[in-house]
Amino acid sequence: MAEVKFLVVLPANPNESDRMSKLAIRGSLLQEPQQFSINFVNSPSCTDNITYHFKVKVPSQTIVENYKRNGEWSGSHQEKYLNIFDGKSYVKKPSESSIIDGIDAVLHYSFTESTFSLAFQFDYDNSTIIVYQVRGQGYNFVTKFETLFSLSEIQSIQVWGDVQKINEFSLSYD
Repeated sequence: MAEVKFLVVLPANPNESDRMSKLAIRGSLLQEPQQFSINFVNSPSCTDNITYHFKVKVPSQTIVENYKRNGEWSGSHQEKYLNIFDGKSYVKKPSESSIIDGIDAVLHYSFTESTFSLAFQFDYDNSTIIVYQVRGQGYNFVTKFETLFSLSEIQSIQVWGDVQKINEFSLSYD
């Protein structure tokens, strides 16, 4: 079974006028990632109710959106979206040579790093979450999801899957 790679419990806001309006997350994935997901969970200790499940199947660049109610997943909604990653691929230049069996051989290091940068905007009046890909100072629309639960029920954010590191996580409030 997969494990939670990153968990944030949101601060409780008794004042409804002071609620989360946007969440931004930027991170890097493991080498040859298969998938990762970001869950907007209604309880930090239980995943029976998930207001919004945003999953990316990396090889096919397929986005899967759905929710979980009383432990049961809804029917999946899928969209294709290309170029969601700011992938970087490079070969690190060696700093020294090695001699293997009397033959000079240069040590070669190479890897591909896939990074993601996403922003989730909350529309409480319409119970929707709008997802954007962040590129520099710009935002590219990815998808819009109408939630079954009230957005005010979200208590934590969980990141699952082939995530190596979360570089940035920020919350904005009204």
